[in-house]
Formats: sequence, C-alpha cells, structure tokens
Amino acid sequence: MVMDGGEGKLRTANAGGQMMRTKRSWFRGLLLLFFGCALVLGFQEPTISQDRRLAFDQIVGQPRGLPQLPPQGAWGEVINATPRWIVIQNHTGQQYPIAMEDIGEFLVRWPSSVDAMGPGSLVEAVGNDLGSNVVEVTHVDVFEGADRSLVSPTYNSLLSNNAIVTTIDPTFNRFMNAWDYAGQSMLYGWAYPFTNGANGIPSRLHLVGSVVERIPLRLAVPGNNIATVAGIGQTNQFTVSQVTRGTMNYPKKGDYAFLLPKAINPKGLAVTQLILYKTIPLPQFNPGRR
Repeated sequence: MVMDGGEGKLRTANAGGQMMRTKRSWFRGLLLLFFGCALVLGFQEPTISQDRRLAFDQIVGQPRGLPQLPPQGAWGEVINATPRWIVIQNHTGQQYPIAMEDIGEFLVRWPSSVDAMGPGSLVEAVGNDLGSNVVEVTHVDVFEGADRSLVSPTYNSLLSNNAIVTTIDPTFNRFMNAWDYAGQSMLYGWAYPFTNGANGIPSRLHLVGSVVERIPLRLAVPGNNIATVAGIGQTNQFTVSQVTRGTMNYPKKGDYAFLLPKAINPKGLAVTQLILYKTIPLPQFNPGRR
C-alpha cells in the first residue's frame, strides 16, 4: 500500500511537471510571436511617440498646412498671454498658440472718441459720398504719434457716380477719347457697369486727413480741401477707434482678436495679420496688469 501510494504520487508529480513545461513552452511561444509582430510593425511605421510630425498631425487633426480656420479670417478669445506667446481659443474650443515672430502685422483697436482727437490726429473715414466733400459714416479710425505712418493723406472716390472714360474700345476696334460721349454711352451696360446713381448704389468716399475741427468733424485732405465727416441718421453719431501697432505687452486674457491664418507648424499658428480689440481707451491701459 505504501509502495502503491508512492508510485501514485510519483506519477502525479511527473504529470504536473509535464504540464508546467507545456505551459512554459506555450508562454515562450506567445512571447516570441508578440515580439516578432512588434518588430515587423516597427520597421513598417514609426509610433506616434517616435515620430514628432505624426503626433503633431494627429493632434491638430490635419496634415501639415492650414489649420481648420477660414482663410478669410476668424475670431477668437485670448486665454493666455506671455511676453512671447499668445494663446487664442476659437468658438469651437480649439486653442492656437501664436509666437510673436509668427505674426505678420499686429494691430490693436482701442475705443476712443472725437473729443480725444487733436490737431495732430490723422482720421480715416470710409462711407457714402453725400457730395460737397461730405462723407457719411458709421465708424472712423484715428491714428496718433508714430502710428500715423500706418496711413497717408487720401481723398479717393470709390464707386464714383462719374462714368469713367476708357482709353481703348473693349472691342479693340479703335481708340477713344474724352469727347467720344456717344461711344461711351454705348459701351456702358455691357463692357462696363452702369453708373452707381443709375442703379441706386451710393457713391463712396475714402478719406484720410488731419483734424481741422472736431464738431462737426472736419478733415484737411489732399488738394487743399476740407472734408466733413457726418454720422448716419438724425443722431449724426459714429463710433471711433484708435489704431496702434501691437506689442506683446498689450494682449490680456479675455481680449477678443481677429486673425488671418497663414500656416501651421510644430510651434503653433502663423498669421498674416492679428488685430486685438480692447475694451478701454489706450490712456487707461495698464500694461503691468495681467
């Protein structure tokens, strides 16, 4: 009975050892298969952690090129600003870091008023041409100090009511001159658009001039002329913004910005233009406040 019991235990031990060896062999085979597949796949395509460009493309959700922003421009809110970086978040929650060196033109718009203008102010106005050098506007921009170089004195008629005189007949049959009114009247309507007055389209004026008088607002414009800036309607009111060049001391959390995207790179977003909109006038701004 003892011998039989010993033989039974020996057989059980041998069977258990064989099963353990079988399990170890199966586990080793599984490991070899796993590492073999990983090795093959590793040669075929780098992992995200190994390929910085691949990781970046998956984060932004688009291969290298323009980000998911409209090329004509987009609005966003400043959520962080440092002496070198601005982080802007759009309406969908996407966040774009922008480095100072990746900004083409950086401008800031500050709320202002006619009362804040002085003799050295340059004012830009674009609006309806009411005749007699009077322009009807809803908004004007003012430039002070060194920022006056952003504009130059201008008196330009846009969509003029006066029909242009062409130099060459669009049919290329003959040259035309300023006295050929009959030919001109035949050309309008197919080769050139109708005059604005005929179609009910108001003529427009673009003016840039120095302030001569504030109430009413009168500007000295090229040609030794004085132009009057008027508001629309009986209130005769219009808004005023002071436009300055931007520096990295100006952006604050909560500011709104309009930007024109140009490209995206591993650092962040590059823009051709960034316009920052402030809610307080420039004299009230404290650059040390974050």
